Amino acid sequence: MVGVVDDFIGPFVHLARPTGLTWQSRWVSVRPGTPYEQRQLRVLAALHRLRHKGLAEAGP
Repeated sequence: MVGVVDDFIGPFVHLARPTGLTWQSRWVSVRPGTPYEQRQLRVLAALHRLRHKGLAEAGP
């Protein structure tokens, strides 16, 4: 699952996605993203922004 490293705590890294999902994993299990995965993360962030923009405009 693609994500961005937020913090290191001991043998764990805390990761986050643009949607707000966070989790932790052992640092040895995390690797740099491929160009495809980096693009996927940018597209996911854009989709999340677009969906939240639509929700804000649909309000009362």
